[in-house]
Amino acid sequence: MSYIIGFCCNECAYAAADLAGSTHRKHPANVLVVRIPCSGTFDPSWLVYALARGADAAFVAGCRKGECHYVDGNLKAEKRVDFVKELLEAVGVEPERVEMFFMASSEPHKFLAAAEEMARRVERLGPLPRDRRLERIRMGKKRNLVEALRAITKKVEDVTLPAIPGFKVPVFDESCIGCGACAEACEQGALRITDSNGFRTILVSAARCNACGDCVKICEENGERALKLGGLRVTQLLAEWSEGIRIPLVRCEVCGSYFATEGELRKAGSPRVCLSCREISAARAISFGRVRA
Repeated sequence: MSYIIGFCCNECAYAAADLAGSTHRKHPANVLVVRIPCSGTFDPSWLVYALARGADAAFVAGCRKGECHYVDGNLKAEKRVDFVKELLEAVGVEPERVEMFFMASSEPHKFLAAAEEMARRVERLGPLPRDRRLERIRMGKKRNLVEALRAITKKVEDVTLPAIPGFKVPVFDESCIGCGACAEACEQGALRITDSNGFRTILVSAARCNACGDCVKICEENGERALKLGGLRVTQLLAEWSEGIRIPLVRCEVCGSYFATEGELRKAGSPRVCLSCREISAARAISFGRVRA
């Protein structure tokens, strides 16, 4: 039997559901209600995780617009549900499987209408196919979201998702010199630098990034403005690591090995000679007495 999860705010939607029950109004038996303090506390990963764990649809219900007990929690929730809709569509899942509803505590009929609407959608859409069923929640909302998405993904369309708090990643500008300060400043280990085949690549892990902005701050402190936080792409979210930027490396004029970027050398005012060759050159100069020890 398919079932539907409804995340209902304590102040209005859950009260409306409770009133519906106390007045003997029946809603579809496959609709399970989860009470949350405010719809604004809802996290996008909850809906996706519910789908990955076996629900065929999920919804969020909050106070009426303009009447949220926590000012604008319901409006924030609406944006997050829209985010999940775009995310599901990008991975080949019907966005109608999630929805946002608004109601007052004195409107049990609206809760019933919401429950019945979602039940009809599930009947029309059928069961949601899954590659596997998640058994536990991993630490971190993005990690949880990624694992849940991988379980229900059908076909990935690489689109940029709307930026909402907590779901942003570092976006590199072409002016980046590849100094690596951003990776050193990231306590989450969401940035990684590799040098290979004549290029320096900065990799980004969207699942690890918590959008704290430390990488952007250190970039600005170093006198650069090559980094900002922006919306992430679906492929970035699903991949363990994705390419943030690739910068050509400069060859050493002595040994010919790649060792630094053009921007690094320009900023440091250094010649195109790697550190090893400079050390060898200095040692030779000392040995021939050209440099006073």
